[in-house]
Amino acid sequence: MRKIPVWAGLALALLAVGCSSGDSGLEVSGTVMFKGTPLDQGSIQFFDKEKNQISGGSAIKDGKFTVPGTTGIKPGTYRVVISSGEAGTKVDTTLPPGESGPPAKERIPAEYNSQSIQKPVLREIKKGEKLDFDIK
Repeated sequence: MRKIPVWAGLALALLAVGCSSGDSGLEVSGTVMFKGTPLDQGSIQFFDKEKNQISGGSAIKDGKFTVPGTTGIKPGTYRVVISSGEAGTKVDTTLPPGESGPPAKERIPAEYNSQSIQKPVLREIKKGEKLDFDIK
């Protein structure tokens, strides 16, 4: 019987792990309504409820978002953070290159972003289901 060098065995093991299932997570998509109309622009993030680590996120455009399955979102319950700055924030052109002015004023209620840890908005993610948010 021929022996395989240890380094070759480790390389094969790493290759097998790296090439395992290409299905790293679920595609998560849905809509975000704000005051009765589709949210024109913003972002959405999903944080693992247990580890409090971001599992995935996406831009929101015209009320729609899609988080690709490659991000690693698995079925389960997640804390949702939605953010969108007020439109019309002017850029301060007097600042030196590389510096930015104050961020745009947040228009989404605090429970969806700055207070989301104290009063989390939780959603269960299941395969094949779309998530819809209606923010008043």
